[in-house]
Amino acid sequence: MKTERTSTFILNLLGFGTAVSLLGDATLYTVLPHPDISAQLGITLSKVGLLLGANRAVRLVLNGPVGFLYDRMPRRGLLIAALSLGAGSSIFYAAGSGFWPLLMGRILWGLAWSLLWVGGNSVVLDVSTEENRGQNSGMYQMWFFIGVAAASLLGSMLTDIFGFRNGQWISVGVIAATALVWFFLLPETRVHETSGQEDVPKDIDKPGGTRLPWKAMAVISFTIFISRFMAWGVLAATAILWLSDIFGTGVQIASYFIPIASFTGLFTALRNLIGVVSTPLAGAVSDRYGRRWPVIGLAMIIGGLGLGMMSSDIHSLALMGAFFVPVAGSSIEALTPAVAGDRVPKTLRSRALGLINTAGDLGATIGPFAALGAIHSGWLSLGGLYRIGGALFGLVALLALAPLVSRQRKTSATNEDIT
Repeated sequence: MKTERTSTFILNLLGFGTAVSLLGDATLYTVLPHPDISAQLGITLSKVGLLLGANRAVRLVLNGPVGFLYDRMPRRGLLIAALSLGAGSSIFYAAGSGFWPLLMGRILWGLAWSLLWVGGNSVVLDVSTEENRGQNSGMYQMWFFIGVAAASLLGSMLTDIFGFRNGQWISVGVIAATALVWFFLLPETRVHETSGQEDVPKDIDKPGGTRLPWKAMAVISFTIFISRFMAWGVLAATAILWLSDIFGTGVQIASYFIPIASFTGLFTALRNLIGVVSTPLAGAVSDRYGRRWPVIGLAMIIGGLGLGMMSSDIHSLALMGAFFVPVAGSSIEALTPAVAGDRVPKTLRSRALGLINTAGDLGATIGPFAALGAIHSGWLSLGGLYRIGGALFGLVALLALAPLVSRQRKTSATNEDIT
């Protein structure tokens, strides 16, 4: 068993590398929609959306096989290869011109991120126990949110200072250097299992307990599908539209005017900081009380309330609600791997993580198309879209809290029978 110090070292090293890997990808999301940048790369704005979504589409096919691979092979080599592939994808961005070279880079990044995310969460479960699984998962997710915020800001700064292509070459160097650090410092965490009966969760009530608990998997997958559909899909695609309704073309702060596109990037980074705080908190609370789903249910209630506030015509209330919503998404990201660790036998955990993330990536992929299609067709306003999202969060909260309510009713009925 790893010591707590060793586990903390592994989690921080893993989390730092994962955060660094986002540098090239986050830069694309931040600057590629700008007409001047896309023109430099020889692509039209109509193709930008296809490029930005290509990596997620690829992961719909790859997450399952990648999970199977991690259940059969050591983690260390695959993770180092994944980070190296991440550096390789940025080479396509730096040197490529036109749609097809950039698409190859996005496909390569899709493979890299699938290997990184499934493998990283597998390592988290490797070094965790039942008592600290939620906290460790929250720590890893915290690094992810730090990476999204920092990479978006740093990537745009590198682009402004050095130009897009030179900025991407810098990203290549930084990511490759981090892969080298992993090569020397990242240990292997997968322990060879001599029997499929080892580490079977207590509540797997079937002979041998070596099959995936499909009922639990369905609930977990639906939860992360709804979370990413709204957070990574709908809200990410409509943030600039929502802020434009409030602030118009930009924000005047003292003598400085911040255009709405730059302000959207800043606003997104600030919202991601909520995840930096809420992920380890949600994980620690779930460990302390030994219950994941009530924490998920509470987080979804907070997120649903935030979405309802965002649909308000009162701007101060709407802006406040925008900072409630990330509590839901970040908590789901932190606790979903922990739930899988609680429910799935060790020899199948990576496969389970791959399938769960496939559901999440499906939600993230169709979210922007559903949101923008509904708005542009006139079927829904932004407010109506966010209210529907709040209702979906409420549905997940009901699913999450239902077992707790049922358990309390049974306890009350038992007490009444005794008395």
